[in-house]
Amino acid sequence: MQTPDNGIVLVVEVLKNMHRQAITLPGTVEKIITPTTPGDAEKVEISIQSGDDPGQRIRIPNTLINAQGEAVALKSGAAVRFVISPKAKDVN
Repeated sequence: MQTPDNGIVLVVEVLKNMHRQAITLPGTVEKIITPTTPGDAEKVEISIQSGDDPGQRIRIPNTLINAQGEAVALKSGAAVRFVISPKAKDVN
């Protein structure tokens, strides 16, 4: 696979077992956001490295579950991947 001049690679793949297309976008955890209200979840701000808008950011709760079913949290600077895949009924 060739890397474009800007160093960003967008991967389009066919999920053979699900018979649908997906796109994978790389991202980086930029900062951890502490809740201002007691009882609220900590959040992470993630920058998405896409060719169209390199400054794009998303915030999500920092409450994740690993493959063993244990609660885990992302750290600042962590590399992440966003996999976007439509349901089969939503594609041509």
